[in-house]
Amino acid sequence: MRAFPLFGLPLLLGGALMTACGEMEEPGVLGPEALREATVTLVPGHCAGVIVEDGRHLLTAAHCVDPQAPRIEAELPSGARVSGQALRIDPGQDLALFQLDAVAPVTPLPVSPELPTPGEPLLFAGRPDRPGALQQVWLERLGRCPSLPDVPQALFTTLRGEKGDSGAPVVDAQMQVVGLVHGGAACSIAAPTASFAPVVRQSVEDELLAAQ
Repeated sequence: MRAFPLFGLPLLLGGALMTACGEMEEPGVLGPEALREATVTLVPGHCAGVIVEDGRHLLTAAHCVDPQAPRIEAELPSGARVSGQALRIDPGQDLALFQLDAVAPVTPLPVSPELPTPGEPLLFAGRPDRPGALQQVWLERLGRCPSLPDVPQALFTTLRGEKGDSGAPVVDAQMQVVGLVHGGAACSIAAPTASFAPVVRQSVEDELLAAQ
């Protein structure tokens, strides 16, 4: 997978990559390195996940976790580890949300509340414990996938993944998570994450209220 160069990256990121001289940079704009930084490897290393929203939440594929085991451990690209408690595991959507014990020392990615549009360019990095280039991928269509019974609009992409990339994030040009790798030929099908965006944000709000 990671042997494929990302020739189209400037197209995806547009002006975000034109900030090297500093004049056009916008505060709060995330670049492609944020995707690498927020992508984690589950321990043991059989799947991936992503740190989202406030840095205390982790999304991964439901088929990567044991529904009977309420806790998860993940390794950051730096080698540091984080752990957390299951908040919601949804096998029908192949999505799982965990609340971490502490804020992860990375820049978290937002979760988009909207589905991407067919033809839209997306970005994928894969598991951080395996070297390689970022991939620009394309959303070919939205549709049914037999292994995602509760998802009417799975993401069919041009992604070229590898075994073990399940749970890795797919992001849009704003570095918002729009899906997690699910499976299919070359792991090209992603489970959309839009339905979990309000779940994550409600958990963040609940934490803030509890801290007051």
